[in-house]
Amino acid sequence: MQPNLDFSSQCKPNLSIAEGDRLTYFHLVYEGFLRAAEVAGVVEHCYAIGSYTLCLRFAGGGLIPQIAPALSHLATQPTANPDLTICLWDNASTGTRLPLLIGSLMELIRLHWNDYLGPRKEIKVYDGDRIRTNFHIGPNILSALDRQQNLACYWIEDAQEIPYWEKGSPLQTILNWWTSDRHHQYVHAGAVGMPDGGVLLAGKGGSGKSSTALACIDSPLMYASDDYCLISTDPKPYVYSLYNTAKLKGQADLERFPSLAPMVNNVDRLELEKAMLFLHQHHPEKIARGFPIKAVLIPQVTGKIDTNLRLTTAGVALRALAPSTIFQLSGSGQTAFGMMSSLVKQVPCYALELGTDVAQIPNVILQLLSKL
Repeated sequence: MQPNLDFSSQCKPNLSIAEGDRLTYFHLVYEGFLRAAEVAGVVEHCYAIGSYTLCLRFAGGGLIPQIAPALSHLATQPTANPDLTICLWDNASTGTRLPLLIGSLMELIRLHWNDYLGPRKEIKVYDGDRIRTNFHIGPNILSALDRQQNLACYWIEDAQEIPYWEKGSPLQTILNWWTSDRHHQYVHAGAVGMPDGGVLLAGKGGSGKSSTALACIDSPLMYASDDYCLISTDPKPYVYSLYNTAKLKGQADLERFPSLAPMVNNVDRLELEKAMLFLHQHHPEKIARGFPIKAVLIPQVTGKIDTNLRLTTAGVALRALAPSTIFQLSGSGQTAFGMMSSLVKQVPCYALELGTDVAQIPNVILQLLSKL
């Protein structure tokens, strides 16, 4: 399923200098993948996200255990014509190096990132309308997308250096860019429900999204997300699962959900990381690929015993959903804000006042869905 690409034929004189340079830049990044693939071979994994097929082409196996578990519930049969192809590799496991010009650029960015990166970590001179590119300083992950060819590249120096939060929700930047072109929006939100409808859980980090989603695992409700998912609003609001990852915050959550403790994937690193588990490995029957959105809930920790719902406004829901999404996801802006605004106007919005009796949480949501 290797894409049949001809970059040289696209760098014609009528292109602006900037666009021609960006195409050349992307070609060189892609050449880095081809070199790694020639040395280490290619392993392909395919996934279905809504009506789209995503093909991940790994050069060697170094990145597979770091990327694939979070997406495993979406696995599907290979196809000759995927909607999006992402080429992934690292230097350490493949024993290769980036093309000299790209490697030099990465080193310059590491040393002078404030000069080269924009506010959303985009590489300023190479990020344009057709070619999108981002360098996540810290873990030093390079992402690039050719929007016209539906081809992306994802590189890191050493697969073993991927941070735990990237394992939990991988490829955020590329998927956010690509899905936005298709009237879908990557959002920072959780989602639980039934095949005929569910709720979106909106709020900043620490607001109770994960706790609410995890409280529903032992109930009839199904799990689509506790942190990031994909939404559409046309013709009706709908949520699509992206990751089967669940996160627990500290010892308090481990005690609140003791049945999940044996499933924690990173138990040896809890002093430095949030506890993380891949639900599909343990409860595949509880994972939903998506469902219609019937309401938006804004979790709020109260410290009281009982859980209650309180009707609120679309404006309050938008303020819970939009800022964290736009701040966290590279490339999110006016289009994202418009879609989230449309969503909260189409469905009722409630404050979900979370009580300490965890068993009440799914019952309150189920009762709401039965009325809606």
